[in-house]
This record gives sequence, C-alpha cells and structure tokens, in this order.
Amino acid sequence: MNLFFADLHLHSKYSRAVSKDMDLPHLVQGAKQKGLSLMGTGDFSHPAWLHYLKHELLESGLQGLYEKDGVHFMLSNEVATFCPGHKVHHCVFAPSFECVDQLTDVYSRKSNLAADGRPMMASTTPAEFVELTLEACSKAVIIPAHAWTPWFGVLGSKSGYDSVQEAYEDKSSKIFAIETGLSCYDSKTEVLTEKGWKKFSEVNYSDKICTINPKTSAVEYQRPNKKFRYHYRGKMYKLKTRRVDLLVTPNHRLFVTTCDFRKPKPFFLKEAEFLYGKSKQFKKDGLWRGEDKIYFVLPSVSIRHGSKYYRGFRKKQAKKIPMHNWLKFFGFWIAEGWVSEGKNGDYGVYLCNTNGKLIREMNKILTGFGYRTFYSKKTYTLRVRDYQLFNYLKQFGKCYEKFIPLSIKKLSKKLLQIFLDYYIKGDGHIYGRNGKGLSATTTSVKLRDDLQEIALKVGMSAYYKLGQKRGTPIPHHNQKKSYLQRNDSWVVYFIRRNRHALTPSYLKKKGYVEEWVDFNGFVYCVSVPNKVIYVRRNGTPVWCGNSDPAMNWRVSSLDDYALMSNSDSHSPAPLRIGREANCFNKPMGYDALFDSVRKKDAKRFLFTVEVDPAYGKYHYDGHRNCNYSRAPDLKNKACPKCGKELTIGVEHRVEELADRPQGFKPKDAIPFKRLLPLQEIAANVFGTAAFSKKARDAACQLSGKFGNELTVLLETPFAELEKECDKKLVGAIKLNREERIKVKPGFDGVYGVPDLSGQGKITDF
Repeated sequence: MNLFFADLHLHSKYSRAVSKDMDLPHLVQGAKQKGLSLMGTGDFSHPAWLHYLKHELLESGLQGLYEKDGVHFMLSNEVATFCPGHKVHHCVFAPSFECVDQLTDVYSRKSNLAADGRPMMASTTPAEFVELTLEACSKAVIIPAHAWTPWFGVLGSKSGYDSVQEAYEDKSSKIFAIETGLSCYDSKTEVLTEKGWKKFSEVNYSDKICTINPKTSAVEYQRPNKKFRYHYRGKMYKLKTRRVDLLVTPNHRLFVTTCDFRKPKPFFLKEAEFLYGKSKQFKKDGLWRGEDKIYFVLPSVSIRHGSKYYRGFRKKQAKKIPMHNWLKFFGFWIAEGWVSEGKNGDYGVYLCNTNGKLIREMNKILTGFGYRTFYSKKTYTLRVRDYQLFNYLKQFGKCYEKFIPLSIKKLSKKLLQIFLDYYIKGDGHIYGRNGKGLSATTTSVKLRDDLQEIALKVGMSAYYKLGQKRGTPIPHHNQKKSYLQRNDSWVVYFIRRNRHALTPSYLKKKGYVEEWVDFNGFVYCVSVPNKVIYVRRNGTPVWCGNSDPAMNWRVSSLDDYALMSNSDSHSPAPLRIGREANCFNKPMGYDALFDSVRKKDAKRFLFTVEVDPAYGKYHYDGHRNCNYSRAPDLKNKACPKCGKELTIGVEHRVEELADRPQGFKPKDAIPFKRLLPLQEIAANVFGTAAFSKKARDAACQLSGKFGNELTVLLETPFAELEKECDKKLVGAIKLNREERIKVKPGFDGVYGVPDLSGQGKITDF
C-alpha cells in the first residue's frame, strides 16, 4: 500500500513542557519508525526554531512542503487566543517561509514570540485571529485544535462556546475542518508516599501517594495512575519563600486560592504560567482521620531459657498496653531513649533527661506497664530490663537511624498529637512571645522526614534546615567535657498557620524569588485521582498539584467540517507521534492536501487514525474517590454513593450538544480506524509500563523488521508476525486491527483500561 500518513500538529523543543529531543533529526527518526510521510514542523513563530527550520529544511518536490532526510514537513504552529470567558487553541498552517515571515510579523504585535513556541494572544477573539491571519497570508489554513478538550478546545466545556459558528462568528466560513483528538517538577522535588518521602524517579505504581481531596481537604493516600519522566528544555517557574519552594514547568498546575480574605474561596488548580506575578495563597495543611486504637500490642517474642539444664526458648505472649500511655512513652523514648546489648547477654531500655518531672512521669508510665525500673541520679538515666520491650525497640537503631513506624503514622490526629507532644518534651523547643513557636532537633534523616508527615496529620506543616554539621564540638551536660557530633543534625520547624499568602508587593518586600529560569534536564511527576499531591523541595513542603469522529458525527452543526486527527505530541517517541494521524491515498502538496480535506474527498482523504476516546482520563462521568463511573446522564449529575456532583466527562459534553443518536454517520464522512500504538499493546501484553524497555524493544523490533509501526498495525500478515514475536502479542495486534480492543472508559482523572480479551465484556466500575 502506497499510503501517505500525516501528523500535522506537533511542538518543537521551544514550547513549554516539551522534550528537548523535539528537533528535526529526532522527528525524522520517529516518523520513519512510525511510518509517517508528512509531519508538521510546529512552532514556526518561534524565532530560534524558525531560523533552524530555514537552514535545515529543503524544498521538496511537493508544492508547499519541505523535506529532511526523506520525510516531508509542513510549516505549522499552534496559537492560543484569550478573551474574557473564552480560551481557544488553533492550528495554523502556511505554504512557504515567505508566508510565515508575514504571519510572525503580525503575531509579534500581539505576543512575545520568543517566550514560547505556542504564542498566546490576549484580548483576541477567534474571529479576530482568523482575520489578522488571513490578512497576512491569504493561503494560510486555520483549524481549531483538539476541539473537545475541556479548557482550550473550541467545543470544550470550559471554552464558553457551543459551536464553531459561535466562536468564529462571521469568519466561520473560513474554517473547513476541526481537529479531534485526545502536563512536571524538577529532580530536587520529592513526593510524600505511605513509605515516606521519595524522589519521583523512585516512585512505583505500588506506592501510595499522599494526596488531598480538593473538596473536603481530607488527606488521602492513593496509588498513581501514571508516572511521568521526560527531558525538558525551556523556561521553568521558580517560586522560593520561607514556606514554599517550587520549580515547575509553566503548564504545571498549582493548588492555590485568591487573597480575598473577606470572602475566602476554595482552593483550585491553575497553571503556573497564569499565576506568575499574581496574588495567591498556598495550602500546606490537611484533615487527617486515621485509626483510633485503644491498645498498642507489643509483639510476642521468643526468649532463651536461663537454665543451665535447658537451652531452648520460651515464648512470651503479645502484651496489650493502653495506647495513650504507650504514645507518651514511645514519643519520649524516640527523642531521648536508646537500647543497649552487652556481649554477656545483658540488655536494657534507657531514657535520659535532666527534667526530673518528666523522668518521674516516665517512671510512673513504665511501672504502670508492669515493668520494674531503675534510676541513676548521677546520669539522670531511667532503665528497664525487659527483653520483650528491648526486642521491639532495638529495630529503631541508634539516634541517627530512628524512625516512626507506619503503624504509628496511621493513627488518628488525636493520638498522633500525643506522640508529637511527648517527642517535643524530649527533643523539642518551644519559643516565641506566646509560646507557640515549635521546633525539634534530630540527627536521623528518616525521623526528620517522618516528623514532617506527622505535622501534616495533626493539622500543621513542617520544614527543616541543617542544624549542626557533623564534627561540630558539642558540650556535655556536665559542661566539663565536649564531644564531636557524629552526624549532621536537623532542626524541624512546625508551622501552625498554613495559608501562605503571597502578593507581588510582599514578595518584593521580603526579597523572595518569583521568576522564570532557564532549565535543561529531566522533569518528573505522577498523576493521582485527587490531582493534588504533597511535595517538598529543599525541605519545604506544600500541596501542589479526547474525542473521535463518531462522537463528532452526532453533532449536526459539525457536518460542514472535515475531521482531522493529529497527535499534538510533545515527544518524538513513536508511542506519542502519529498515535493520531491522517491517511491520504498518495503524496500530495499543500494545496492538494487541504483541497481533499475541504471537499471531504474520500478518494484522496482515505481515513484518520484515532485512539479510542474512552482511553482518555475524562471520558465518562465519575467520582474516583467513590470508585464510580457511568455513561452520561443529562438529568442527574449526582454521585449515587456520596450525593455530590460527578466530575463531568467529555462524552457528557458531546451528549449536551448532540442532536443525533449514537451510531449516526453522515453520508460524506471520512472513515476512521481506531488503533492503539504498538508499544502500548506490547506493554499490556507483557504487563509492564508503556515506556518500559521490554515494550519499547518489542515494538522497535517489529517496526524494524516490517518497515514501520503503521505497516505492522494495519497490513503485515499475521503469519509473518508470528515468526518474529510472541503469539500473545500477535493476537493483540489482530484485535487492534479488527478494532476489537474495548476500553473500560476513563473518568475523573483515571485513564481508561484496554481489554485484550477481544470479548468486549467491559465491567463497570
């Protein structure tokens, strides 16, 4: 088959949150592996990218197209327009560099073109944008980008428009097609998991991430839906104050609210690029419920017999201890206690403090547990010799190894407060005029991190700083001696007021940093159902936070428009580029290609390649917290489990605008093929992540053997495939080609799940 596949909507490395590999050599490599004959250049308005394109691209034998190493390119750009209540993204195409020069001259009057590959034009309506574009270049083509996406699609639920005609007004006749189709932190940023703070690169899908429910402020632990890691080169948003330290990509959403203190508003998610230079408040606390337990159970233990006539072991049964008193003892012991074990079999549990009142309280608690205690006035030391207690506490190691076990961190706010109060009595410091300042010191990095988590769960937040460095002389309590500190010590500061308000004037007054910085490196993130995660950078924590043709056919007002499909890719990987594309019957130039699209000529414009829209994470209505989703119900938006309003999905928006039943197909509609990318199919077969080496290698092997990925997906005989790969993978490719891979629809931030059984029995959530 001599098919001509085109993916016309891409971005260059000069756009925000885009891989540094989005340059011509990597695009050419990705296109050849995928099977794309024509690519959009993306970002022709960016001065550096345009200069690069002019020097690297050669005129091809096809009118209005350029060429690089056998792959054709069309000059393209995405442009964002903003006016009150309306935000729309548009794809723009041009037939020559002369036309591009004229367009960039006009666009530069509306936007700083060097700031981003996607120009952002404020106070500009879609109709005004079409007018100024066509006045500069009459042969330019404008197509609404990703038409159904909620925030920036012309038909999205947040765009403010219900039709193309409403958006483009008297210029809607110039629009003949719409695009169908389906955002990180730097490496220093960490995320809180149930197992403690982790770098994003260390997070696994089995980890539970600390999140907050935006509606209830409840702290909840959720498994990640997706992990992200990619190379980013461009501007990063940097904010550094005493309470907030962030370095994120411009499109990363922050969890903020306004600084209207008279009428406080709920916290919401908003992109960093729109918050720069604006007043905002950050949230740093949350509501934790946890477990209320009456008793702590000291585990059973096997103890060696002391008799010379018997060398076996005896078992001491588990011991139930009142939880309140245990937390008082354990909090104080973590701060001021240790265990010792001699070579002769001697052992002991110790507490040391010069505060006689506290030592007497601990003595009373321990005797209440049934232990016999010993006190040394000379060393201010309280000792207990009980093997069961010793055996449990020795796991916490020396002072620089101590930690708070998960069983304690899962307790309720009330119980955790008892633990924290008694830890502070040991290693803490209360300061300030009102005695509300609170800090603690530890040489254990793990304990330092655990204290930040405890602070969050008792309704505060905590940040840390380096106290004394290793090797610092420390005076002994008798003041006659000193010793060298063996490990770095950390001071943890607990903050009770956790709405951190920032205004431009306050930032300037305090000398805090809010700026755009150049960045070239890897960035990371995870997605979770609640959309908001607890992150920290440099010790400071804070809460931070598709459609297909069949759906379009149900809206009669779109009958006049051809439907194109492009990837809007930010990476040159075959998993991303060409996952949505357009197929033509033969190579054709700029005018001929758009003529076939305008006329919906099925002899030339054969079909589009689409990813099943159900794969998108906002396809169905649903509540991820209730683990509930459903098809749209226009009369009832309430969740049957909790009664709150469901998060409305893309299909619901289609239902609102549709005036035709499901399955309707216009007479002149260009057909489409639903395909999952080869690497994604392999990942599902192997049970690995989509970007795993195993899945990538399998996809590359087949693509290399049979020419490219689209050839494998669409036409390579199955008998030939079976000679090269696992039969299960061949079976999955067959299901994919026959469009029998059904997808459990995504909802409320949860991606859809493919079903490779081929039976189509998708169970509702």
